[in-house]
Amino acid sequence: MKHSSPFASLSSRLLLGSATALGLLACDPNDNPQPVEQPIVTSTVFVVNEGNFLRSNADISLFSKASGTVTNKALFSAANGKALGDIAQSMAIQDSLGYIVVNNSNKLEVVSLAKFRSKGTVTGLKLPRYFAPVSSTKGYVTETVKYDGSNGQVSVINLTTNTVTKTIAVGVEPEQLLVAGSRLYVTNSGGNTVTVINTTTDAVEGTITVGDSPNSLAQDRDGNVWVLSGGKGVYNPNFSLLTKGSLAKIVPGQLTATSREFDSNQSSPGRLTINGAKNQLYYTYKGGVYTLGTADAALPTTPLIRRSFYGLGVDPQDGTIYGARASFTTTDKVIRYRTTGAPIDSFTVGVGPNGFVFY
Repeated sequence: MKHSSPFASLSSRLLLGSATALGLLACDPNDNPQPVEQPIVTSTVFVVNEGNFLRSNADISLFSKASGTVTNKALFSAANGKALGDIAQSMAIQDSLGYIVVNNSNKLEVVSLAKFRSKGTVTGLKLPRYFAPVSSTKGYVTETVKYDGSNGQVSVINLTTNTVTKTIAVGVEPEQLLVAGSRLYVTNSGGNTVTVINTTTDAVEGTITVGDSPNSLAQDRDGNVWVLSGGKGVYNPNFSLLTKGSLAKIVPGQLTATSREFDSNQSSPGRLTINGAKNQLYYTYKGGVYTLGTADAALPTTPLIRRSFYGLGVDPQDGTIYGARASFTTTDKVIRYRTTGAPIDSFTVGVGPNGFVFY
């Protein structure tokens, strides 16, 4: 069963965005040190292999950048002596812990990054999709609840006790979510809205209208939130979309968005991610990977990479592009590319790789 699928969190080693160091204040403005961008360092790539539907063969593959090899193709089962579960949808990191959303097993698995041993499980979730931490003690999970057109929800997770403390109603089929300052942005893929939640009060501040079927989002260096919408699908002989995909930009603090429409209804754009400098967007569309500068006035017409991928990631340290091919047989493949789009190498992982976490 194929599901759509960056993960956004901060730790001492993981940076999917950039961090700022604050200088000491001095009386003489000429002596004031300016905020300095801290270097992003990654050495490990976790590949999320969702596995086959109802087969409970999901797992995480571990790729070492130093050796350029996969050091463990099934990391969770090797470390814990048991299966991860049915459909690993996504993974995120907070501090020294990894949080793996296992969709059809209705759980959030918590592991130590040091040895990947299980440290706890959040159970009782309802078709969970994505997780985003807001602090070392609190996180959020999107849940479809039911595939019947009814509203989904976001569960508030106590990361100390690994329990659900509250549920928040959102739109239909919520997908990716993003913490930006004191707000949580939730894409409602079954409709055309983004729900905005205050992370201090957990109250819904409002909804923002974007394109049909929003599926992924990213925040740039200016704080703007970008939302990629795939367009509304419809079953017909030529597999075209009822509405075209679009890319929306939300200015922080506003409940409106400005959108750009894609040129074709023959392909659904997806997998939006951003580079480490947070000024270059990447996404899949029309059988390729496209890139767009956050200051660019128009959408690109030529792909950077002419190949279709099921999962897409960009290393925040060096900009290496990771594209996952998914056949859903016994093993699948990841191909790495330079920022120019030139291929570097490839490696074999588990079944159905859909995303990457850089640590």
